[in-house]
Amino acid sequence: MPEPNSRVAQLRAGTRSAHARIETAPALVRLVADDLGRNEYVVILQHLQALHTHLEPVLAATLETLPEAAAMLDGDRPRRLAEDLAWFGAPALPPPPLPEMADTAAALGALYVIEGSGLGGRVIGRHLARCLGVTPGKGGSFFCGLDAEVARSRWDRLTAMLEALPVEDNASADFDARIVASARDTFGFFERCFRRIEVAPDSGHVMAEAVAP
Repeated sequence: MPEPNSRVAQLRAGTRSAHARIETAPALVRLVADDLGRNEYVVILQHLQALHTHLEPVLAATLETLPEAAAMLDGDRPRRLAEDLAWFGAPALPPPPLPEMADTAAALGALYVIEGSGLGGRVIGRHLARCLGVTPGKGGSFFCGLDAEVARSRWDRLTAMLEALPVEDNASADFDARIVASARDTFGFFERCFRRIEVAPDSGHVMAEAVAP
């Protein structure tokens, strides 16, 4: 467990409600449903691909002064999502309007959200393997292709890096608060995007449309 006053503890406390809200988005609720349909799954992949493919390069560019953080945005997630869409023969969606990443603090907050999702993604991956039979290389590369130990190692590297960053090296005294604010905003951005995926109440199928906050 992180120390009570650590950056990670502040991030966890400051994003708890935003994290809880995104989990209630209908499309994400459907993602872990026992009767999830293939069409629903593919459309969710399309939206994830649009988000990660266009947001991650922006974050990497903003974090160029922190090579260890930028290295976590190496294109692996977009590649795995593109592989899944290719397996299903599904086209990519256009990019959504992206949030502005004004500085290092903003990009670190967004990276915290993205890397944290990899831990939860392992649980989703096990469900998808049972429910739809997807596997790495066969429609399940994004959710099933990241080894649990690798996901945990990436998370540990990120949290260690966050704790090691000295506030004195940054121009603003509210650096930590801006990381938390950005993480909270990133959760909100993802939530708004996923709430725009329309779930038809009579069939449970997801209607495809470009994501936008």
